[in-house]
Amino acid sequence: MSIKKIFIFSIIFCLLFPASSVYGHGLGIDTISSINIQEKQFSVSIEMPMYFENEQEQITITATDNETDENVNNVTYLIGIFYKDEMILRNYFFAEDGILPITVTPTNDGDITIVGEKDSLLGAWYGTESNPVEITGPIFNSGGLYTFEIEIRTIDEPTNIIEDSGVYTADLTIVESKSFTQKDQNNQDVEFGTKSYFDSISNFQYDSDKKEVTFEMPFDWNESKMSHVNVIHVETQFPKDFEEFLSPSYTGHVNDIKLFKSSVTVDDYTYDDERTVHFVLLQDHLRYLKNEMRELEQPLPDKIEFKLSASEETKFPLIAYTASEEFKVNLAWDPKDIEVGVPTNFVFTIRDSYTDSPMRLSDYTFVIVQNNKELHRVSDNAEVGGDFEKFTFSEGQTGPTIVKFENIRNTGQETEFAFVVFDKTFGEKKSAAVEQVVDEPVASPQESSEEDGGCLIATATYGSEMSQQVQQLRELRDNQLLNTESGTAFMGMFNDVYYSFSPVIADYERENPYFKEAVKIAITPMISTLSIMESAETESEVLGLGLSVIALNLGMYIGLPAFGIVKVIQLRKN
Repeated sequence: MSIKKIFIFSIIFCLLFPASSVYGHGLGIDTISSINIQEKQFSVSIEMPMYFENEQEQITITATDNETDENVNNVTYLIGIFYKDEMILRNYFFAEDGILPITVTPTNDGDITIVGEKDSLLGAWYGTESNPVEITGPIFNSGGLYTFEIEIRTIDEPTNIIEDSGVYTADLTIVESKSFTQKDQNNQDVEFGTKSYFDSISNFQYDSDKKEVTFEMPFDWNESKMSHVNVIHVETQFPKDFEEFLSPSYTGHVNDIKLFKSSVTVDDYTYDDERTVHFVLLQDHLRYLKNEMRELEQPLPDKIEFKLSASEETKFPLIAYTASEEFKVNLAWDPKDIEVGVPTNFVFTIRDSYTDSPMRLSDYTFVIVQNNKELHRVSDNAEVGGDFEKFTFSEGQTGPTIVKFENIRNTGQETEFAFVVFDKTFGEKKSAAVEQVVDEPVASPQESSEEDGGCLIATATYGSEMSQQVQQLRELRDNQLLNTESGTAFMGMFNDVYYSFSPVIADYERENPYFKEAVKIAITPMISTLSIMESAETESEVLGLGLSVIALNLGMYIGLPAFGIVKVIQLRKN
């Protein structure tokens, strides 16, 4: 291909992309904050481990005066504990300083017994340094939601007995992990796992035809319960080499209502061999779902039915955090469909996860792994926070693939993305990618501003990869340029230059709305002129119409301003 042809295409694209232009209800602790007895306002908090992993664990119940923030003295609690709507314990407990520590020794059988001291007034259990209160027996030996019903029977003085103080409830969870064996499309066993930070999961099913997972758990949609549910968090896990369900992205539903994008996140770095998909429902999400169910004019259910569906559409940027959540990595690639034998540009930005700002001068090691074997490893420095790496998958390098970012900023921290590469020659789906989604609380559904691997600046400018302008650029690239020999050769050279600066321009557009508007003003006329090339099919047509576009843009961006400057100078002279 001649230097002249490369120069023509370079002018077109340089004009187009200018370089310078858990804690709360159900989780660990729950607080009853509205107790009013004898003109005293106080709160009662219950703390319980989320995991009963040791032989003994401790539950702590504390009463605190809301005005003084000091403990309430001489409190007698009547405590009932319920699991799956069955009472497993009900008894009196006394705390001289308002703090009641209870040692729990779970067993799988036998009776529940209480050891400690007992007072003579109400027969309430209390502990001393030498003889603390201890509960032993088949209690807290299963995961799920435990409900504490608490009544206050004395405060301030041991003999100040309170009648009809009211019954207050708190809910706490022991994290429950379960395994489920399901069948894939070839009738082979696949091990799925779930982890619930709220209540027990049941009726787990994987549909290999629909490529979706469904399961459910009990839930009370009454406002009295929902008002102190801060978050519901459940996970499902499956092997990373389970190609059938290793999707570019996932959509989540609750009771057949589509969830916000932020409610479904993918985690490929917590476990080496498993992918975890998180459902995270905040209180605002739950209220939104409840309102949607009410509009159906049907009785509210007594459960949450989860559905996780695989999607075929890859949305950029993919996002992953390091284990410490100190760093965040955005990743996109071009071409969007990864194919054997076709060079792929992996474009990424290393960010501060708290400020979301690109981190300049970031050292990193970029690694591609397939079948536990390294295909590529390179260490470099992202001087402006964004960078790109190029790699071509060769014949036989297909299947589940992992891209790792190791030793980010020389801290030893890392994160990774997973995707599947297919060989196009076998007529299979070209590629499937993993979507890593930021877990950001939102109050209503919203469009995400994903970057496309080939139009980073335009996507940031117009707010969506589905915008008309971005689609026009893609069609020009795919239908005109990449269908000609000179255009294909040019794109390879152009990508090397474009991806060296485009992530930074796109990042700055998102951070600075004024800069974004300036870029939009600059490139919108240019994009409009590209419609001239839509009919170009052959080498000569692409070159001829390309020259026309160049001439038109030179006239708009150089000729007209130059003419205006000359006129101003002439007017000043006159």
